[in-house]
Amino acid sequence: MEPELKVTRAEVIQRGILCNCPNCGERGLLQSWFRLNKACACCKMDLERSSGFYSGTTSIGYVASIIFIIIPICFLVGYKVLSVGAGIALGIVGTFGFMVLIYPVMLCWMVMVYHVALPQDLPRNREGLPPRDEA
Repeated sequence: MEPELKVTRAEVIQRGILCNCPNCGERGLLQSWFRLNKACACCKMDLERSSGFYSGTTSIGYVASIIFIIIPICFLVGYKVLSVGAGIALGIVGTFGFMVLIYPVMLCWMVMVYHVALPQDLPRNREGLPPRDEA
């Protein structure tokens, strides 16, 4: 049986949407626009993950770009509001710009998704439990 969580999945989602630390709920995840801190500025929770951790931002970005940039442009081209060439150019520039604009949010959401899946990895949820074996 899983021990009772001090930080619930719902709290992790709420904190993640606002780009706050999933452990303490404070701001402090972002080092810069394109980088997470190595640890939360407030509670010092480790934010470094395996090398594949950041690849999730690419998946989120692709889906968001398709929904918010590519599909609307396809409709505009289909209804002949834009030419095909203009649609392609706008799609390339728009997708790149959109990805840069939302990148900090994608980083925060990857931390959120990880801890929604594994809430027991949060330090607050590990308090009072025996240390886990790091293999």
